Amino acid sequence: MADKKITALTALGSTDVAPAADLLHIIDYSASPVNKKITVANLFDQVNTNTSIYGDEMVFEVGQAAAVNSHLRVEVGDGASADGAVTVNDDGVAYVDFIVKSLTSDQAIKVDAGADTVTINGDNENVDFVVKGDTLTLIHADGGEDAVGIGTATIATNTTLTVAADATTGHSVAMNGNLVFPTTPVATTGHATEGSAVAIPITTPVSYLTSNGTMYFTLAAGVQGQLKTLIVSAGTGTPLAKIKAAGGTTLHLGTGNGQTGGTANTHLSLQYQEAVMMQYLNSGWALIAAGDEASSGTS
Repeated sequence: MADKKITALTALGSTDVAPAADLLHIIDYSASPVNKKITVANLFDQVNTNTSIYGDEMVFEVGQAAAVNSHLRVEVGDGASADGAVTVNDDGVAYVDFIVKSLTSDQAIKVDAGADTVTINGDNENVDFVVKGDTLTLIHADGGEDAVGIGTATIATNTTLTVAADATTGHSVAMNGNLVFPTTPVATTGHATEGSAVAIPITTPVSYLTSNGTMYFTLAAGVQGQLKTLIVSAGTGTPLAKIKAAGGTTLHLGTGNGQTGGTANTHLSLQYQEAVMMQYLNSGWALIAAGDEASSGTS
């Protein structure tokens, strides 16, 4: 066949069956120049050289097909001061996830398109999530401690949330609205025999106590600064709830309602519809607020 100018050859159409298998003429300069052939697929399989795409409105895209499951799309703006974009899942389908791995986690960051979720440390490894401010750490989610610090990276290991105090005033939380405990108060019924006293849960902020006559309860140790509210909300006859310290815990009840500091008392007595708020301080529960009928005693 006579030689042809390249411009006279038939163009390779975009609808051809397997353009990646088509052959190109190449001159191998690894030794003496030799004419060889290479497929389009092999030519682009490993281009071990720097590659740059410069120009206005240039687009680089990797996807399943045009407008179908675009995994990655890089689009240059139409000028040096125009916005461009790097987009993952440009077609917004449920089948293209975005995953960033770290040394420990295979899902350090995972955007699950089908589930519409953005997850940090998706495989529950010991990975921290940190948000920095201008001068301090704003959020430190500690994977190893299963706890979060706000304004600090030093986590109190016996709590879920640690909030740093202001360095000047010591204040830490300011709220314009109410503080609401969303959990339903736990209802606990006492026992008529002191030796079989029923434990009051300390994992919830409020407990409703039921006492049919004189009934006994125990209150275990909390953590420093913890608040606990007790309310005798139900009972028949003349309900009287007696709360005793458990496990070596002290009741710092003092000698009057709402007083703290005393350690001689062994129980707190509450009548029907009486309520107290207590705080765990210095290895014991101290009254910080009480109704008129609440009293303390040693029996």
